Amino acid sequence: MAEKSDRAADFLIPVLAAPVLLLFGAAWLVYMAAVYPFKLLHGEWLKYRFWRRHGRLGRFVLFVYSDSPNWKAYVESNILPRIEGHAVTLNWSRRREWGRTHPFEARVFRRWAGEREFNPLALIIRPGRRVQVLRFWQAFRDFKHGKGRALTEAQGALFGEVEKYRARRASRP
Repeated sequence: MAEKSDRAADFLIPVLAAPVLLLFGAAWLVYMAAVYPFKLLHGEWLKYRFWRRHGRLGRFVLFVYSDSPNWKAYVESNILPRIEGHAVTLNWSRRREWGRTHPFEARVFRRWAGEREFNPLALIIRPGRRVQVLRFWQAFRDFKHGKGRALTEAQGALFGEVEKYRARRASRP
C-alpha cells in the first residue's frame, strides 16, 4: 500500500511545483526586461555624475577605509599619499555623517561595494569603462599574519591605475 502512495507523491510533486516554477520564471523575465536595464542606466548615470563632479579635477578613485587599527595607520601613511589628488576618500567609521557630507559619493560606494569585504576598498571610475573594484580587506588580513603579497598586488593595481592616468594627462598637449 505504501508503494501506491509513493507513486502518487512522485506524480504530485512535479504537478504542484510547475506553477511555482512558472511564476518564478515569469518574475525573472520581468526583472530582466524591466528592472535590469534601469539598474544599468542608474550605474551609468552615477559614473557620469562622478566624472562630472570629480573626474574633471583629476579625481577618479573613490577610496573607503575605516579607523580600524588593522589598517588605518598603514593606509594613511602608505596609500593615501600616493593617490592624493586623484582620490575622494570616505571613512567608514564616520558613515553616519555621509548623508550630510558626502551623500552622492555614499551612493556610488553602495552601488559597487557589495556586501562583502568592502572596507578598505578602492573604486576606479572612468567614463566608458566598467568600474574597477579593488578590495583590500583580505590583503590586510593576510598582511596581519605576515603575508604581504596580496597587499602588494592590490596596492600595485591601484598605483598602476594612478600612474597610467598621470602619464595620459602628461602626454596631452
